[in-house]
Amino acid sequence: KHILHPSADTTARTFTIPANSAVAFDIGTALTFINQNGAGVLTIGITSDTMRQANTGLTGNRTLAANGIATAVKLTATEWIINGTGLT
Repeated sequence: KHILHPSADTTARTFTIPANSAVAFDIGTALTFINQNGAGVLTIGITSDTMRQANTGLTGNRTLAANGIATAVKLTATEWIINGTGLT
């Protein structure tokens, strides 16, 4: 699945991955976030679970710039890893 922040929406938004206790995505689930050209800044949030940025190991919310694409993959019941272009 992919989640699109369209160019028609120039407002900064936060899309949040819910806690496993609220929505138990299957391990291996991949969510792709796309921030289209001209769209406002997109924050990819996480609640009580852990989201690590690939390569850096940094945890917590990530920011996706316009023209950016990032994919988060669920590794365990409460851990995700995310990587992409335009992701900080």
